[in-house]
Amino acid sequence: MLGFVAAFASLPAVADSPDTQTGVFVSYSASATGPTITVQQSDRLRVYVVDSNVAVRERESAGQWQSISFANLAQGEPVTMHLTPAGFVSQVDAEYTLVLARLVTYNNGYVVTTSGIAYKLVGPAASIAAPTDLGTFLRLRVDPQNNTAFDLAASKQPFAGGPLAAPVSVTFIVTVPSNTPPSDIIYLASDASSWIPNGVRMSPLSANRWTATLTIGQGSSLKYKYTRGSWPTAESNQSGIEIPNRSLSVTKSGTGQTVQDAVARWSDLPS
Repeated sequence: MLGFVAAFASLPAVADSPDTQTGVFVSYSASATGPTITVQQSDRLRVYVVDSNVAVRERESAGQWQSISFANLAQGEPVTMHLTPAGFVSQVDAEYTLVLARLVTYNNGYVVTTSGIAYKLVGPAASIAAPTDLGTFLRLRVDPQNNTAFDLAASKQPFAGGPLAAPVSVTFIVTVPSNTPPSDIIYLASDASSWIPNGVRMSPLSANRWTATLTIGQGSSLKYKYTRGSWPTAESNQSGIEIPNRSLSVTKSGTGQTVQDAVARWSDLPS
């Protein structure tokens, strides 16, 4: 949270009218004491009480408004909140700019595209291992006020217009061998992160399972493998021989997809 606040600490203060407030979405809480929304405004966090009949909607700049839930808002997404006379949030509008471009370079939390614009990655986009291959196709959802990108999808294939370019949350669940050292961490390495062996850190589940969720464009493809942080500790077949890259074709419809995998053996461990 501190890093997220620091990313926006240099933003100028926004002059809002008494019945509207603008900011950057941080989180939503539905606690027993009542729902609240936390936003970043200039260099501070602010919490607003949410009306029970609140309406939440989202659109690409100049597009059609779509009704969504708070769960669909991404950390770092710009929002305008409409307030009741009592100060409760009665409506939340989220508006962003869609950027389709190709990567020139990724450096220090910024992606530089072929348009010459550098976008700072914030929120979920900052937690994804950004691509480094020159020419990678990017799909960014961007705050037009400050060129911060809160959503990132990358592909070796161009993103089509319309629904094919919509983001998909792909959840990977992998079962690892029972002799996996309990102190080791499982990672997802892929061509989207330039095959860095510890590109995406996974989270442990029960029964020797690990999980991670990536945001990838509809209709794109991904090649990947599982490791314990390095290529000498990558997955292999039962004979200890390196396996071909796993391949995923992302769904062309819907917003979610789940992948179930199993590691047969680690290269450096017996079967």
